[in-house]
Parts: sequence; structure tokens; C-alpha cells
Amino acid sequence: MGIDSLRGYPFSYYLIGAIFLILMIAVAGLIGISYLSTYRTLEENAELVTLQSENNIISHFRSKEEALRYYDESLNQQMERAFPAFLEEYARAGGDPAVMDLEAVKQEIGGEMELYVIDDTATIVATTYPRELGLNFSEFAPYFADYLAGIRTSSGFFPDRIIGDKSAGEVKKFAYMPTPDHRYILEVGFSNLTTPTGYRYVDENLIRKVKQSNPYLVNVRIFDTTLRQRINDTPVETGDPALTALLRGVLANRTTLDIPNHSEANTVKYLFIDLKDERYGSDVSRIVELTYSDQPIHAALNESALSLLSLGLLALVICSLLAVIVIRTLTRPIETMVEDVNRIAEGDLDHPITPPISAELITLEESISSMVTRLKAMMADLKAEEEQYRILVQSANSIIIQFDRYGTITFFNNYALKFFGFGPEDIIGRNVVGTIVPEYGSNGEDLRFKILDLAVHPEKYEVTENENTKKDGSRVWIAWTNQPLYDEKGTIVQILSIGNDITRLQEAEREIQELNNELENRVIERTRQLTEVNKNLESFSYTVSHDLRAPLRAISGYSSILLQDLKDIPEKDRRYLESLRQNAHEMGRLIDDLLDFSRLRIRSLEKETVQPAMMVKEILREFRKDPSVATVEFKVGDLPPCQADPGLLKQVYANLIGNAIKYSRKREHPVVEIGSLSKDGQLIFFVRDNGIGFDMKYSEKIFGVFQRLQTSDEYEGTGIGLAIVQRIIEMHGGRIWVESHVDKGTTIYFSCW
Repeated sequence: MGIDSLRGYPFSYYLIGAIFLILMIAVAGLIGISYLSTYRTLEENAELVTLQSENNIISHFRSKEEALRYYDESLNQQMERAFPAFLEEYARAGGDPAVMDLEAVKQEIGGEMELYVIDDTATIVATTYPRELGLNFSEFAPYFADYLAGIRTSSGFFPDRIIGDKSAGEVKKFAYMPTPDHRYILEVGFSNLTTPTGYRYVDENLIRKVKQSNPYLVNVRIFDTTLRQRINDTPVETGDPALTALLRGVLANRTTLDIPNHSEANTVKYLFIDLKDERYGSDVSRIVELTYSDQPIHAALNESALSLLSLGLLALVICSLLAVIVIRTLTRPIETMVEDVNRIAEGDLDHPITPPISAELITLEESISSMVTRLKAMMADLKAEEEQYRILVQSANSIIIQFDRYGTITFFNNYALKFFGFGPEDIIGRNVVGTIVPEYGSNGEDLRFKILDLAVHPEKYEVTENENTKKDGSRVWIAWTNQPLYDEKGTIVQILSIGNDITRLQEAEREIQELNNELENRVIERTRQLTEVNKNLESFSYTVSHDLRAPLRAISGYSSILLQDLKDIPEKDRRYLESLRQNAHEMGRLIDDLLDFSRLRIRSLEKETVQPAMMVKEILREFRKDPSVATVEFKVGDLPPCQADPGLLKQVYANLIGNAIKYSRKREHPVVEIGSLSKDGQLIFFVRDNGIGFDMKYSEKIFGVFQRLQTSDEYEGTGIGLAIVQRIIEMHGGRIWVESHVDKGTTIYFSCW
């Protein structure tokens, strides 16, 4: 039965069903709890009765054993006095039991005790009690045979406790002493003792009393340590090997064993009663087999369950009748209110609701009345908004259309009708393909597939541009914004598209593209021209370098020859010649610097990751070869890796460090510091000296070609080094600046990007 089949019934039916279900669960729960409680009570009572019965059995045997203990001990001295005469007879017979006169010894010690001789196989080979002649203890009581073996190899007097006869049920007591040659054991014993406690025939009386006091107990059997059943205090063979093996295990472990039998609804318990006295060899412990039945518990449970079910059914019927009466009374106002609400739902918003009586229904009635009032207002607002939306859509200066997932047009606003030249009867119900969308665009695009794919993959067409056709056949470009409309199941049912004419933009784009193509051609031509100029410049630089160096080399050479050949010329003329040669050398360096500066314009950067620290270390190694630099202290800080042209960056550091050395080495303690810092996330390198410095109003001049703030007589140089540094830094996209104070040193900062 589905959920739909349960709908359509009055609310009272559901309420009655829910309460009836709750009552059933409650009654079933109470019955279950009562049943479990009764079951636990019966089990607890059974356990209590069982425990009491077992305690009574244990107490019975232990009290009997305690009562016998004093009487048993009183016979030990009398039996010990009988052994000297027994030993004398053994010695007289030469250790041969066959020739011993045991009857004479019996009379000599009073005639009350029987005499026995036991060999090394635990067998009685001679006795005054013929019934036990040939008795083998290994077969009768194996544990006792082990005890006798220990006595035979030792010495002294070994009394045993009072025990029952193996077959006749008589009560006896024995004592033992090994012969001096340890071949035999001499035994004396009282037969058929009359105990003061009524020791005999106690087992049947015990069984009868226990079964009468415990209704769960169906059978009781008592076994001794010889694994024989005690009936009227007489041992009887069980004849069941499995039972004998089980009893042997209980005796070996000396613990109680429970064996439940679920198929027969009973439990067999083997209660072990430990009565062993370590002073004696005989073990009179008992194993009591108790068979408990679960039938009394099940019978009581069945009777209790029947009573509980009868009471539960009666309570369920009474409560159900009362629930029906109460629910019908309480739900009648709800039914009336439902009828009123149905009238309102049918469109009669002015229909009044019958006043209810309960606080909750009064609140519901007020809420429904308030909802109806708000509904009237919302309907009025919705109508106004719908009218406003209709006016907005129809008056919009954009194309607004709507079509289904197959392309069938369902709405066209007035602007769209006017733009495409259709009337409503010409376009509504027709497919967009073949009316306003051609099957293929001018560029070969399959527009039919595009319309169908729009409903399958709307995310690909949120904004799109394509060609459209007017009624007169002319083509226009429209930029569309497409919005899918879904039903309650999440399936696309309609596509709302808003478009704007971009035909003029398309024409402008084509014009821009043509201009870009023309500009690109111009750039190619200008690049060709620039390449040719650079080649000419490079040729000119080579020519200048070659043509200017030749006369300079001649001037320098002839000056040197004159200085060497004319030894006696005046000092003034010698200074002139020295000045001429020095100026020729300076002119050569100036030409080299100018050529380096000019080549920077045409050199391309080859950036890679460089390690400024290693570069500076190599440069300083070269500078230290000059003896004039020996007094300069170099401080090299952290120089992180950066992206730069390795050759150009090395030239930057060489020029800046050389500049710093030049303007600080005349100090008493010249210091040049090379390091880096981070400012606003940018890595900045610097070279600092403590040299002569300069006034910052001349800071713009130091990076110009041939710009010098000191004379060449004081500080050598061509005036191009810092201009080269600036050009290299600008080629890397970085910047360079200086901070200086007169007589306090100078710091030049630069970044690589």
C-alpha cells in the first residue's frame, strides 16, 4: 500500500488510527515489561530455591562428617596398640603372609578388629575377614591404591577415617602400617561400627527431603569418590561409561559442573561436596547429580502471559472506544473550519469562518483570516506588477523573445516585432530557425544545431552572438543573453532570450581589424628600417672605434719613444709628453665606454636566475688584486637570487663597486657595503660607501653621459660608468636612484624589475 492510497480520509480517521497505534504499542510494551518482570521473578525464585537446596545438601554432609570426626579420632589410639602384636607375628612367619596365624593375633588384640595383609599390587593376600580376601584397591578405588603405595615405602602409623563398606553398607574404620621390609602393608579395622550420629542410610532420606522442598528438582543421585552411586548408603555400579567419565572429570577438577539441555528444558548439575581430610587416605567427598526442570517456570509464564493478554485486550478496547468518542468531539470544529476554508479556496474570499471554541483553533482562524486579507492584497499587487511587467517588456528597446526547447516561438515583444518586421500572427508558434535565424551563418556556422543545443547545454550559451534575418531577408548581428526556464522537475521547458542589435559594432570591428592589419604592416616596415639603422650604427661604431684608435695609438707610441730617446729634455717638456700620453689613454677608455653605452641600445636581454652573492664575491676578488684597495673594508650582506641578464648585472655591480672604491679610498678607514632590502614587497639592492658624497641637488646629473661632480685630476674616470648602469637597470624594467650627503658617503639603490 503506497502513501497515495492513504490520502483522502478525514483527519479524525488519521487521529484515531494514530492513537490506536499508540495504545497498541503502549499495551504491548506494558505486557512485554510485565512478562519480562514475571520471567525474571520466576527465575530469581528458582535460583533462590535451588541455592537453598544445594546449601542444605552441603550442610547435611558436612554436619554428618563433623559429628563423626570426634568419634573417629577416639579409635586411632586403640588401633595403633594393635600393631606391635601384628608385627611380631609377621616377623615370626619370616615375612610370609601365608604362614601367619592371623586369628591368634586377632584374639590377642581383643577380637574386635579384623586383620589384613596387602601386597605391592594393592591386593589383600591374607585376612581374618574372608569376604574381602583378594580385593584389589586399584580396581575398586584407584586413588586409594596410590595412597597405599606411598604408605608401603614409608614408615609409621597411618589411621584412616570411618567409611562405608563397598557392598554391604556396613560402617568400618581402618589403620595401616608398612612392614619393616616394605614388602607388605599391615591393616587393622573395625567392622560394622555403630556410630552415635546415625551415619547409615542417610542418602535416601536426604533425597526425599530435597525433592519435597524444591519443585524444580526432578531427580537426585549421589555418587562417592569410587564413582559409584550411593543407594541407601550402599555403593552401586553405574554401568554407564559416559557418566563414569564425566564423574571422573568432576572428581579430578573437584569443581561443580552445569550441563544445560535446552531440547528437554532442563539442566543437570553435578554438585561437588569436598569432604576430604588431608590426614586420611580415604576421600568421602560426594558428587550430587541434581536435575532441574524449567517446566514449572514455563507453565507459570504461560499462565501469566494469558492473563496479561486478556487484560491488555480489554484495556485496548475500552481506551479505543473512549478515544473515538473524544476525537470525534474534538475534530468536529476542525471539519467545520475545513468546509469554510474550502469555500474560500474556491474563490469566495469574503466567506466567513465559523468561530471555533479552543484557543489553538481561534489562533488558526485568526491566522487564516489574516492570510486571506494578505492574499487579497497580494493578488492586487500581483495584478499591478503583472501589468507593470507587461508594459516594461512591451516597451523595452530590446528584443525579448521566448521559445520552447525545440525552437517554437511562444512570445515576441513589440520591439522585436517592429525590429524583425513580423506581425504576431506571422511569428508566434513558428520555429526561430527559418524565421529570424537562418539555418547557416555567413561564416558557415550551423545555427539550427546551435538552437537545439541551447536547451541541452544552456551554460555554453549564456551570452552569444550570431546572425539573424529580418522578414525582408536582410541579415543583422544580434548579441543574445539566454536564460533557461525550468519546470518543477528541473527540466528546461522554455528559453528567454534578450537581444540587442550589434550590426554597427560588427562593422566597426571589421574596420578596426583592417586598421590593425595596416598598422601591423607599418610596424613590420618600421622594424625593418630600425634593423637596418642598427646595422648601420653597428658599422659606424666599428668604424669610429677603428679610425679613432689608430691616431691615438700613434700619439701614445710616439710620446713613449720621445720620453725614452730624449733623456735630457727639460722637465717641463717631459711633463707635456707624459700628459699627452695619459690623455691618449684616457681617450681610448672614453671610446670604449661610449661604444659599450651605444651597444646597450641594440642588445637583447637574456634573463635567468642569477646569484648576486657569487657574482659580487668574484668581482671583489678582482678588485683586491689592486694594492690601492687593500685598505678598503668590504661588507657583503644578504643578496637573494633574482631574474637578470648575468653579464649585464655583473657590469652593474663592477661599475658601482668601482665607483664606491674610487670615492672612499682616500678616507682614513674606507668602507664599502653591498646588500639588499625588501620594501613594499619589492627586492632592492644597494651599494653604499663612506666617501666624499655630494649635494643631492646634483643627483639627477650623476647618471648623465660625461656628467662629473669632481675633476678628473682628483678622481679618474670617463663620466659614462653610471650612465651605463642606469641604461642596464632600465633595460631590466627596474629603476635606480641615489641618496648622498656631503662628506658622509653615498648609497646607490636599484631594482631589477
